[in-house]
Amino acid sequence: MSSFDIEWKGNFYGIYWAYEKDRLVVSTVFEDKEEAHQLAKEVENWSDKFTRMTLIEKNNDEYALCCYQDPQISKSEKNLGLYRSGMRQAGGYERAKPMIEERSPLLQIAYAADVRSINTYEQVSRLVPIKKCRIIKEADLKKQEYFFERTAHKKNLEEDR
Repeated sequence: MSSFDIEWKGNFYGIYWAYEKDRLVVSTVFEDKEEAHQLAKEVENWSDKFTRMTLIEKNNDEYALCCYQDPQISKSEKNLGLYRSGMRQAGGYERAKPMIEERSPLLQIAYAADVRSINTYEQVSRLVPIKKCRIIKEADLKKQEYFFERTAHKKNLEEDR
């Protein structure tokens, strides 16, 4: 693994959309409490200047979330990123999209003892500002500027086989 490689974590249940401090919050919800706390420690150390979030709209009405700190700037020992595909472009996503296009959201790691019950959701990390947030089409992954997103996407496709 080179210093620019990202270890992609995609074992989260999905996204919970919230609104706090006049900004949209993208909470990645984990069912494994230990994993959520480990990722929260890492994400909380991300530089507010070098965080990236990309929502990739796929051709089948699904979207993927890719979130990371630019590893070329990172001072972290390990470069972790979040990537999950297969979420539906409906309901919450449709309402959140205009807010994301207007202003970059905040990221948060959450844990849910039971993902079907909102009462079991627990915020694990602080609200992490995202410096650069983009919504792209799957075809845009061919562009060099989306190198890390393309890498995460390819890894995800390989794991789905």
